Amino acid sequence: MIRFKWHTHSLKQLVLLAFFLAAIPLAILIFQSGNALVDQSDRARMLAREMLQSSQQTEELRTLAEDITRSARQYEIVKRSELRDRLTHQLQNYRTLLQQLQLPTRLTDSAAKLKTLLDNIQLQSDQDTAPRFEPADLDALITATQSLIHATDQAFNSRLSELEQQVKAEQQRTVWQASALILASTILILFFSARINRPVQHLIKHIRALGEGERTPSPYLSGPLELVQVNEQLNWLADRLSGLEEDKARFLRHISHELKTPLTTLREGADILSEELAGPLTQNQQEIVHLLQQNSITLQELIEQLLDYNRLQQPHRLQKETVALPSLLERIITPFKLQIEQKQLQLKLELNNIDGWITDSHMLQRILTNLISNAVHYSNQGGVICITTSQTGSVLELEVANTGPQIPDADLPQLFEPFYQGKNRRRGPLKGSGIGLSIAAQASSALNAKLLVSRNSDGWVAFSLFLPSLEH
Repeated sequence: MIRFKWHTHSLKQLVLLAFFLAAIPLAILIFQSGNALVDQSDRARMLAREMLQSSQQTEELRTLAEDITRSARQYEIVKRSELRDRLTHQLQNYRTLLQQLQLPTRLTDSAAKLKTLLDNIQLQSDQDTAPRFEPADLDALITATQSLIHATDQAFNSRLSELEQQVKAEQQRTVWQASALILASTILILFFSARINRPVQHLIKHIRALGEGERTPSPYLSGPLELVQVNEQLNWLADRLSGLEEDKARFLRHISHELKTPLTTLREGADILSEELAGPLTQNQQEIVHLLQQNSITLQELIEQLLDYNRLQQPHRLQKETVALPSLLERIITPFKLQIEQKQLQLKLELNNIDGWITDSHMLQRILTNLISNAVHYSNQGGVICITTSQTGSVLELEVANTGPQIPDADLPQLFEPFYQGKNRRRGPLKGSGIGLSIAAQASSALNAKLLVSRNSDGWVAFSLFLPSLEH
């Protein structure tokens, strides 16, 4: 036997309840409008039938009045019994038709006057010797009949106008009812939409926060059961991701420190060999020692990048100070001078008289170090690296451009992602780690700055940092 579970305040229940409550006013509107339409149709049909019947009867009255007048005058002249019988029959038909005619109350006197005229004509026709009809009675019969017909038409026109007014009033009432019921349905729909949309927006915000690296659990969510369960699962996921982030940070911290100790020993040994303190070296041995020194330096840079990346994952406070840009750039460029000379690169500095800027010097140094390192490694042999600065209001633009190969469009969306390496990779025995630009991007975000990649006016690869001042 299949059992269906009905959860209180579940999303399914809420949607069905919203549909049911929103449909009730519309159903009431349809029901009332249908009843009003049927009622108006019945009344209009009844009035049309009465008007048709009355039109036929009044037309017969007019014809009978004319026939009675004609027969009376013929009988007065010819005095034949068949003419009197016909007149009597016509008078009787007129009376019968007058009784059948549905007259308004205000026409009762007119009907009584017609009956009196009919009685007078009947009495005059019953005279056996010399029947004589009063012309005034015959003319009055024609006139009274026409007046009755006219009054009957006016009565029906009045009823028709009244029905039209009732139809208009009913239409107006229906419009007001429809407006009120539609408004009620709209309010119900908005209420239930908000009831569903509010927790959905909360979940979207929570998911976006998880994607941006925020691992704070979301507060209790009130709403449909399914969405509450999704929020609980997201909180579990946030806790799980937070634990994984801590494990990753701990691993990077430990592995970096564990690598630095043997690396320091390796560098010291390579320096001793390079200085020939342990004895003279052959040309081949000197090349091997030089290779050891270069790769140990590169490996140390990678370890420092891992440590920087790990530190940027932790909460930190900015140290606001006035940074001297020329001296900062000099400190950053000095470790790269050997590589710049080996690749015969031309380095251009265009600071445009901007000597100092209020910001966090350590963060800015991390950004520029990675950008300049990237430019040095990817520049062509004999290429150019150009570092320019400009100021727009309270925003400093720092651009690091080089003549290296263009970045493929497919690499641009993931260029600042950690550990991502595009198609254009560094040459040499030791490749890059893929976190240099990620460190620069995270440090830029910490300074509320924007880091963009583009092509400058000369078609070079250019990284532009838009750095707001921390003065305010």
